[in-house]
Amino acid sequence: MAHVNITASETGGNTGSCGQLADYLEKENQKLGKNELWFDQGRDDIGPDQVKSGIDTNVAKLKKTEAKFYLINISPSGKELEHIGNDPEKLKAFAREVMKEYAENFNKGLSDKDIKYYGKIEYNRYYTHEDPEVKQGIRRRGEAKEGNQMHAQLIVSRKTADNGRLISPMTNHRGSNSVHSQKFGQFDRMDFTERCEQAFDRTFSYGRELCETFQYRKAMLNGSAIQRADMIVAERSHQAKQAKEQSQALVQNKREKKELAQSEIKTKQEQKKRRGLGFRKA
Repeated sequence: MAHVNITASETGGNTGSCGQLADYLEKENQKLGKNELWFDQGRDDIGPDQVKSGIDTNVAKLKKTEAKFYLINISPSGKELEHIGNDPEKLKAFAREVMKEYAENFNKGLSDKDIKYYGKIEYNRYYTHEDPEVKQGIRRRGEAKEGNQMHAQLIVSRKTADNGRLISPMTNHRGSNSVHSQKFGQFDRMDFTERCEQAFDRTFSYGRELCETFQYRKAMLNGSAIQRADMIVAERSHQAKQAKEQSQALVQNKREKKELAQSEIKTKQEQKKRRGLGFRKA
């Protein structure tokens, strides 16, 4: 499943300017000699200076100690990346769908147009001093990790795009307190994760296996023994059904090939017969 994670920042705090984070996300351009620009819900040609000013000026009435922005990391699995052909434009399209789900998840009648955010596609992940491979001396810090590591990083303002309303994806509120809900909105991060998964499947017609779903992962990690057992039984049933369908498809394929071969033989025999009749007539 696609990993969609909301954090404060990869560079530390998020109570000041987003400049340090924006510069950090620009480093891959220097490493790869690229000029990968930023995007939002309607543009793909945004420079880093506009990102910084856009987020840093959208902080009306926020105190110095309050969060000004958040970082959303969107990391599709290797199988999902393969399904979209490792296409960065499709990853942008998915990121925009994620932000629609983000807006709706506050249950305040917001759309993606009400969210001020800037996203950037990154193509690599790099080993850090915390990775076991670096600690063991197998890899060096800063070295690119193997495989397709394409992902998207989005800096999202704490305030709505009109600099008016305060919204926080870090709240655990579910809507029972009307005063709290009016101020911060309500944001169910588990529901958000599942909705992002569904958005990927819907956008790219992805046939997700049961073992790839958020519900399966949640049950296996945090579910009761009964819930885990139910998921295992469901997965085995799903696999058995798939095996049966594949077997039936194989039989059908063989039958069709046999019928096609017989049809070709019959056609050749008829053509040969017609040529013979034409020769005798002459």
